[in-house]
Amino acid sequence: MTLTQLRYLVAIADAELNITLAASRVHATQPGLSKQLKQLEDELGFLLFVRKGRSLESVTPAGTEVIARARAVLAEANNIRTYAANQRRESQGQLILTTTHTQAR
Repeated sequence: MTLTQLRYLVAIADAELNITLAASRVHATQPGLSKQLKQLEDELGFLLFVRKGRSLESVTPAGTEVIARARAVLAEANNIRTYAANQRRESQGQLILTTTHTQAR
């Protein structure tokens, strides 16, 4: 399971189960997004969506839970990125030392 797969899953939910719209929102192709969704479902061992033909009809109860957890994971991943960016900025500060010529020897 990858963050990309979770991001795609949330995008599908946010696009009201429209995979084409979700793919455009995450700058992916529809086949690529569908493939990642299938891989995620295979890894989890259950379906996240009820399908009717080639379209998604609704979210399964397990899918609802996974989507909620995926949102939390993605939010935490974003918090980590923000924290890391802040740490990099802090570590790039300026250090000024002053000394007398005697101590500098």
